[in-house]
Amino acid sequence: MRVSAPLAERIEFDLDTLAGIVDTDRSGWTRTALSQVDNDGRYEVLRMMRGAGLVADIDGAGNVIGRLPGRRSGRSLMIGSHVDTVDGGGRFDGNIGVVGAIEMVRSFREADVQLDHELVVVAFFSEEPNRFGLSCIGSRAMTGRLRPADLDRTDGHGLRFGDALPTAGIDPSRILSCAMDLSTVDAFVELHIEQGPYLESHGSQIGLVETITGISRFRALFGGRRDHAGTTGMDVRRDAGCAAAGTVLAVERIASQSLHGKGTTGSLTFTPEAVNVVTERAEMVGEFRGPESGWLRHACETLTEAAHLEGSARNVTVDVEWLPQQEPVPMNERLLDVCAAAVDELGFRRSTLFSGAEHDAAIMAQVVPTAMLFVPSVAGRSHCPEELTELNDITAGTTALAHTIFRIDRFDRPA
Repeated sequence: MRVSAPLAERIEFDLDTLAGIVDTDRSGWTRTALSQVDNDGRYEVLRMMRGAGLVADIDGAGNVIGRLPGRRSGRSLMIGSHVDTVDGGGRFDGNIGVVGAIEMVRSFREADVQLDHELVVVAFFSEEPNRFGLSCIGSRAMTGRLRPADLDRTDGHGLRFGDALPTAGIDPSRILSCAMDLSTVDAFVELHIEQGPYLESHGSQIGLVETITGISRFRALFGGRRDHAGTTGMDVRRDAGCAAAGTVLAVERIASQSLHGKGTTGSLTFTPEAVNVVTERAEMVGEFRGPESGWLRHACETLTEAAHLEGSARNVTVDVEWLPQQEPVPMNERLLDVCAAAVDELGFRRSTLFSGAEHDAAIMAQVVPTAMLFVPSVAGRSHCPEELTELNDITAGTTALAHTIFRIDRFDRPA
């Protein structure tokens, strides 16, 4: 049985609606978590879900959750993604997984397709790393993986994450106790743009994700000595900025020696910010990503050694703090087989690939059989205003999602 096709016009309308709910003072389509426009975006998603016939509300962690009852009680299937963005980001990242899921519900109801399972549609809160250095907040809370210590993390102004949550309508005293009972969920499937060039370069319409990247993030502090830039000799300087700059290059060097590894310095600040003063203090924030845990550990050790070498060469103190490593997460093999069968039935061209981006699916996969479907990103661009996925590819991905869910419901409950 083939379920009715989703309507491209409705998908486009919903994406355009979300694209209109952005911070107009920022570049691109900016809707960062803990902002008023993100609150507005989540309430717009709530309206969309209810309009599609879902029984929907927002939970204690800011997740927008809609439910479509099944013919038999007791078991559920879950789909969804997120609608928050990075600063200066695009209008497709995460959004297509939410809009596509809602359109899938509409197409099921219009075709009078009723699943045996309850269908749960989720727009997760704060998937992108927020200003507190935390990501996937909604899925972590849903799976019981948000820690009390996470609420004590501070932003650049010293504000606690827990104290910022009320701006998103979230009670910090409840967020740690709002985990969902996921024991009845047989599968979670997330539709997302690839955010890379692989599918486009291989002529594939759908990507089946085998593994989601591991991530190791760090903050390095360099302590030197403030001196006059015009009178202090180069041989006696204790320049924290130079030690940090050498460490930035070390990140690039270490990652470049790996086939699949990635390394990025996301922030570098000097104190004081003056051209005529030798830098006394520098702070650097960065990360490594890769599909292999062993390489990530090697990269962390090598970077720590490199930072201390840069510091000792300049008589600069170094403190490198590593956040707990997010291990690479494989997707459920049985569920990937179901996805492949659905894609093949539709006649779409597919590829299997590794995701270098983090996703809520990586959190959900720790407790629920999980799969991800990717659709192409034009020129591989993402996290920028130029981010683009063609409407026909989004519609194809939504169709593949619908047929995957129908197959799981009828025939292929994954182990």
